Amino acid sequence: MTEEGSSGHPHRLAGALALGVGAVAAVGSVLQHRSVTRAATTEQDIESEGLRLPGDLLHHFVEAEDGGRIHVVEGGTGPVVMLLHGFLLDSSIWAHQFRDLAHRHRVIAIDHRGHGKSLPGVGALGVRRLAADLAAVLEELDLSKVLLVGHSMGGMVALQLVEDSRETIRRRVTGMVLASTLAGPFFQMPGWVGLARVAAPASARAALFASRLGVPSVLSQDLRYWVSRFGFGSDARPAQVRFVEALHTATSSRTLAGLLPSLALFDLFASLGSIEEPVLVVVGSHDRLTPPRAARRMVGALPHAQLAELARCGHMPMIERPHEFSRLLDEFSAKIERRS
Repeated sequence: MTEEGSSGHPHRLAGALALGVGAVAAVGSVLQHRSVTRAATTEQDIESEGLRLPGDLLHHFVEAEDGGRIHVVEGGTGPVVMLLHGFLLDSSIWAHQFRDLAHRHRVIAIDHRGHGKSLPGVGALGVRRLAADLAAVLEELDLSKVLLVGHSMGGMVALQLVEDSRETIRRRVTGMVLASTLAGPFFQMPGWVGLARVAAPASARAALFASRLGVPSVLSQDLRYWVSRFGFGSDARPAQVRFVEALHTATSSRTLAGLLPSLALFDLFASLGSIEEPVLVVVGSHDRLTPPRAARRMVGALPHAQLAELARCGHMPMIERPHEFSRLLDEFSAKIERRS
């Protein structure tokens, strides 16, 4: 074999490998696209899942001092259950809970500023700002004996309110449910805080820059679907995923960019031991975002806590296991009522 032929062999091999990898990637892309296509849903499919708020609810706004307006939706009478949604979602995720609980409870949900129908105002976004909004709603509506239910970021907001306004908690809140949430960093690893301090603001700036370039409007439909699908367990139905995908898409890049650094650096784990109120921690066994081990760690740090783990459920228990989740809220509310 000549020297030229010998040197050409590795190049031919590399080319063949590249073609092989490209072919596998292409096949994978086609398959996942077909999977997303099969998951196509209509508005009727979403309504059939019960993912539209009842039409008889009261909608109003609470004004914040910086020009923000917090959208509040409520219905029913009885002990107050206040529902706080997660990041890039809104109050409509609680549609099942309104139907399940409003005949025994006054059910109230809010859109955090920058989400749903709430206006962001001029103040800087962050978990602390959202906690101040929550305090304003509790005061404006003059609520007492409230069961605070926080999902994901909503649970962080509830914990931040405990940290920032213990007196408000004592006067207004009798218990909390922390569903699919975290009290500390997303990753338990050395150097995470330093990394997050750099990476989160950079990611936020990138999100705003991409928005100005129109990237969100041309983002692959397949990618949007799979990002939303990651938050669900194995039994999720396409209409449930599409519903959440629509909420993600509807939330502005400004909101994402404003909250991302605050969420990345959120850490109130050391304060859990000071929470005097009873707490129910709810987690799905298949939650990849806030896994069961993190929930068990929180329960171990809370003085008066219990754990409910929902089998085969992901990060969205109010949608994936709606009636089981509602029953947990109802039973925990009744338990608190008996104690008070």
